[in-house]
Amino acid sequence: MYVIIVGVNNLSKSLVEWYSEHDNEITIIEKEFDKCHYFDQIFGPICQNGDATDIETQAIAGMNRADVLITATKSDKDNFLISMIAKSKFKVKKIINIVNDSNFSNAFSFFGIESVINLESLVLKSIEKETALLAPWIITELNTNPKKIIFAVRIDKESKIIGKSIQNLNLPRNTSVILIIRSNGLTDIPSNEKTIHANDELIILTEEKNADKMLEYLS
Repeated sequence: MYVIIVGVNNLSKSLVEWYSEHDNEITIIEKEFDKCHYFDQIFGPICQNGDATDIETQAIAGMNRADVLITATKSDKDNFLISMIAKSKFKVKKIINIVNDSNFSNAFSFFGIESVINLESLVLKSIEKETALLAPWIITELNTNPKKIIFAVRIDKESKIIGKSIQNLNLPRNTSVILIIRSNGLTDIPSNEKTIHANDELIILTEEKNADKMLEYLS
């Protein structure tokens, strides 16, 4: 299977690791050269430096033969445009979009792009399900092998990870922080230099078997 992922971030890193384990062909499209170079250093030459909203960039990436397209940039407008070009020009049948603002969900659905993961909705669910300072709750289970889950946890003021940056967290293999909800309710897209604070809520992607280990580490 040929998978194209747009955007270099923690989520796309986990996706590349998982797809690679199952012998899939993967291309990342990223318009920032440094981010692209970072991925190439980790995974080999899989990243194409360019703007995925450009038809020529998609063509060079081989969008015409892509089985799956996953858009994971921070811009919903870019994700929408990328998806529409892939769907109309290159006839990609399976498109999965990471939507940051729920207002865009209807737009995707209206134009026939139905595989949408709404980060804002995940945040709301995590808040609604909160029951304690450090009680993790599963947001969704992924049909993968090995099985993966996305779960949320609030960081207690006594946690030993407070003050650490994302890059210095000792996370299990195939585990990523995909979203931070700050104590003031604002959402923050994780990057290596972002720091963990008391009462932050972390949205984490990991293998199901790692859940207990993660809770012990975060406490």
